[in-house]
Amino acid sequence: MTSYQAVFGHVDVSPGTAFASRKEVKAAKLHKEGEAGISWGLDGGGKQAADAIVLSKGYPDDRDLWDEVIYTGVGGQDRSKRQVASQSWEHPGNAGLQRSRITGKEIRVIRGFRGDSTYSPADGYRYDGLYEIVEEWQEVGVHGFQMCRFKLRRLEQDLQELTPLEDQFQGLLKGAAPRRVGTVNRIIRDTAVGRRVKRWYQHTCQICQLSLVVGAGGASYAEGAHIQALGEPSNGPDVDGNVLCLCPNCHIRLDRGAIYLTDNFEVVDRYAEGPVTGKVELATVKEHRIRQRFVQAHRRHWKIEGSTS
Repeated sequence: MTSYQAVFGHVDVSPGTAFASRKEVKAAKLHKEGEAGISWGLDGGGKQAADAIVLSKGYPDDRDLWDEVIYTGVGGQDRSKRQVASQSWEHPGNAGLQRSRITGKEIRVIRGFRGDSTYSPADGYRYDGLYEIVEEWQEVGVHGFQMCRFKLRRLEQDLQELTPLEDQFQGLLKGAAPRRVGTVNRIIRDTAVGRRVKRWYQHTCQICQLSLVVGAGGASYAEGAHIQALGEPSNGPDVDGNVLCLCPNCHIRLDRGAIYLTDNFEVVDRYAEGPVTGKVELATVKEHRIRQRFVQAHRRHWKIEGSTS
């Protein structure tokens, strides 16, 4: 029996924070294991419960849909990671996840670079916030053995927020998403994912190449723009592949469907006005793995036809 005391909920790490290795994930106290997928320990009642999982292609049965995850338990593999036996609810990791479902404990989810390419980082690991386990069952897996399976559902966005942080340019407090009223009302979020994407491009707009200087010493400003919007009804994920580094003008035009991306990541100006005219290529860096799924969702939302290439 482990003596580790499980820690549930956030651990002073913002969702979207990236890590180069499992060692760094462990040092941040997000997950107690250096290799295993399930982090488990003793809960307040002295029973084993899970507090975190890593999604990184551990089992072929896993399915990642961002808001919902089907996660396979642990056990039944030989040293070469080949499935040779059925999994058991008695395994501490599986029992821990089951206990957390029964007691309603939150689970921290970390995605690794080997996971589903739509939602996983291109390299390293990323903390993606809190999920709840809503169901568990056993079924025959792809290799013919009984597998322990868990359905996790991402908690509401407001529950993913940490202590309010001061916005360095606007002096806004980040708690519930602040809103600015202009010609439209839009959500402004300064997430760890958005900050990372802006650093990759040195705060230069990927569309019009504007670097908006706002302070002494050349300090510049840009916004992290979600391609598939976060809020209702789009419900896009806050992941690197769904975020662009844009100036405020291009951001609001993207949000309103005045500009859109093709599947080849060309930028199309629907009204041929402003800094983007006709069709231009979106600036990218190798670290930024933009996904077509989010580009297509943006076009569907604005009912843009004939724009798949």
